[in-house]
Amino acid sequence: MSIAVSMISEFMFCPMKVYLRELLGTSEPGNRFAIRLRDTYLDFRAAAESRTRKIDEDIRMDELESVLREDLEGIIRGLDDTERDKIVDLMLFEVESTANRIMRAMSTLGFSGDMVAHVLFPPLIRDYPINDPSLEIHGRVTMELVDGSYYPLKIKTSKPPFRGVWPADTLELTAQAILVEREFETESMVSFIEYLLPGERRPVLTDYGRREYLFDILDDIRRIKDDGEVPEVQVNPSKCASCALAETCSREYPLK
Repeated sequence: MSIAVSMISEFMFCPMKVYLRELLGTSEPGNRFAIRLRDTYLDFRAAAESRTRKIDEDIRMDELESVLREDLEGIIRGLDDTERDKIVDLMLFEVESTANRIMRAMSTLGFSGDMVAHVLFPPLIRDYPINDPSLEIHGRVTMELVDGSYYPLKIKTSKPPFRGVWPADTLELTAQAILVEREFETESMVSFIEYLLPGERRPVLTDYGRREYLFDILDDIRRIKDDGEVPEVQVNPSKCASCALAETCSREYPLK
């Protein structure tokens, strides 16, 4: 049975989440705000690209920030006040940094708005569905297309680790890269994670070791999904406290 790429992060957080969802049919409420923030970011990126192509070369920084802020307001206009205000607070840094990057590219490189848009905003393929029957994995991949190469991109609304990337995100991007390779008959050795809160992008290399580890994890997931194996877990109180399935977990499968 095919495994959703998103299940990898669930398993890495706690294998019991996969067991409860797949074997017992327990549902978990999604993080609606995180999804909304991610979609807002991607919509704003598209709006900023379109705006950049049309801006005058003599535009001032404050004018550019103002029009980008208007674009953001238009994107979130239909949200309730509380959610809208929270997203605006989190996205203001992105508005300011985007305006700064556009102005710097125009002044230092001497590019027109159209050329700046080409450099700063490579073509983005958003939530592209890919299914590979031979590997029995599937998922939706967001990716940038640069000079004919595909670069999977994951948008994260949570805080990043001090260095590098969380292992679960590394494996999920590795799975996405493999799907991209199968779908487009190409090589995808580098992926990226975009951390919204600090406004930072970090690379993930899809090397041989990560690919091997991914297939080991997929085998572990299949033993739960297909064979009904109850996973052994190491109780982590901090993880349990943040898990929406903690109550169900303790009731259905009390841990010693």
